[in-house]
Amino acid sequence: MNIKREIAISLFVLMILAFTGVLFADSETRPKTAAEISFFDQVIQACNAATTGIMTVWDENDRSGDEQDENIASGSEKYPLVHYFSIEWRDKKRIDEAQAKLELELANKMPEVQNSVDNDTNKELEQLAEKAGKAAEAGNFEEMARLQKQIEEVSKKIESGFAPVNQEINAIIERNAPRDVNIRVRIAINNFNESFTSNPKSGKLSDGTFFYRDEDGRMVNESWVEGTTYAFLGNDWKPRQDGELFLMEHPEFSEKPSTSVRAIIVEVHAEEKRALEILNSMNLKALRALVK
Repeated sequence: MNIKREIAISLFVLMILAFTGVLFADSETRPKTAAEISFFDQVIQACNAATTGIMTVWDENDRSGDEQDENIASGSEKYPLVHYFSIEWRDKKRIDEAQAKLELELANKMPEVQNSVDNDTNKELEQLAEKAGKAAEAGNFEEMARLQKQIEEVSKKIESGFAPVNQEINAIIERNAPRDVNIRVRIAINNFNESFTSNPKSGKLSDGTFFYRDEDGRMVNESWVEGTTYAFLGNDWKPRQDGELFLMEHPEFSEKPSTSVRAIIVEVHAEEKRALEILNSMNLKALRALVK
């Protein structure tokens, strides 16, 4: 949890973008060919078939890649067509209970937080932000740059004073972040490489498919993210070590038509035992049938 000083800096960014006229243009697209439509229909059908058998009492939180668009990026026919299918489930009950407990602990911490804040310094930051806004309106970029340096200095002063209590707050957040409350299954069609944060643990699923477990559980945006278990489908996957980095790679076979499936990566982001159960419950044959 950080001080909301980013508001002042964000103001600068927004103003600079407005005055410099930064524009974003959509990539050119074209209608899909009959072959491309057939490709995505078959891929989506196989992904649905592969995940239908997954059993969980948790709430489905998100699903993507289960429909195809009418258009595709121009030039797609030059490369293997790519598709991503994803489903996420959450243990909403445990997440809500953990959130309620966290909010209570943070509320009890608030008096100490308020005592750590220097109101005079905060007021100085607000005044600098107001001046920066006026300088931006006037198009005075030299003044904006000068004020930006002052804002950064004052922000560092606030952050320094807040650091000890901020460390305690982060510890409270991490302590209350529930584990084993999310499942995310992601199927990547024609993805030809994957890297791991460490040398992964390997094993075999009930159908003999090799799996790899990357135990990289960590805190991200104040939530606990579990490690990932992978299954690599395709005929030419090879492991490779590059220093401390472990990789799985598959050739693209550029001579094949763009509408052919050459390799598939199945990822299950979940607690290790649960991830293995999920993979064993999936119909991986439906995905293997895509590989030509």
